[in-house]
Parts: sequence; C-alpha cells; structure tokens
Amino acid sequence: MAYESDPIAGKLNDLVSSQEYYVTSANFDELNAVEQVLGGTWELVNEVYNGGFTQYFLNSSRDHARSMVAVLYSIDAHRATTILESAIALAGPGTPWGDADNYLTAFNFMPADVKENLRKLERDLYDELDNLHLQVFRFLSKHRDQIEAPADFWTEATTQ
Repeated sequence: MAYESDPIAGKLNDLVSSQEYYVTSANFDELNAVEQVLGGTWELVNEVYNGGFTQYFLNSSRDHARSMVAVLYSIDAHRATTILESAIALAGPGTPWGDADNYLTAFNFMPADVKENLRKLERDLYDELDNLHLQVFRFLSKHRDQIEAPADFWTEATTQ
C-alpha cells in the first residue's frame, strides 16, 4: 500500500504531530522506550521517504541511527533492523562518508556502487513500511500506559 494511503501510518503521523513526539538528537536518550519507538521510527521513515538515507544521515538523526537498530529490534522489526544496519555500514556513522564534516559533499564522492546499494536499501525499506507501521502500532498498543494518545487511536485501522 502507498505510504500516504496507509491508515496506520496516518494514525502514527497524527499522533506524532498532535503530541509533538518529535525526536532531536539532544533528547533521544531522554525518551522512554515507547517514545523512542514512536518518534525514532517516525523520524527514520519520514527522513528516508523524503530524501533517502542520504537525508537521514545528513540530518541530526544520524546521531542516534545506531540506537535505532536496537529500537527496531525491540519491536521485532527484524527486516527493518537489517536494512538500517546495512545502510549504516555503507554510509552512516563510522564510515568515511558518515563521519565527514560535510556529509553531502562526501556523499557526492561515494563510489557509484555504494550509492546504488544505498538506493536499493531505501527501496527495501519502502517495501517494508506497511509491516513496520503495523509493528509500531502493535508495540504501542501493548505499552499504551507509557504514551499519551487519544482513546480512538487504539482502534486498529483497517487496511484496504
């Protein structure tokens, strides 16, 4: 299903916006585990959806990219975990590009095969979005006492 028409993605986006569960590199470690799942996953998905892993690693989100591996693993999002781990290994923190002072300039000098592999990982993440959103929703449902959400949020949206 297209990301824009996924009703669960819509519910998650509305919750992040209404409750301001935005992640910054300064506050990520201060969030509880449930807030990290919601805010961190929302950030990962939207950064990659809007500008690929290049945008995700260019912005402050790269500061907690490694922490997001554990967050995704904690909700049993194993495929998304593997995709993020692979992207980090190619172009994230700890790589010549990910540690460059100017990531965008460094990205432009990446070998073509690295760029292509990164794009493939982006497509793999897009293909995983419906499942990832459902995993996030179900995790939040199990831990609803740890996050503020309107009562109608907890009704699982039906997908078409």
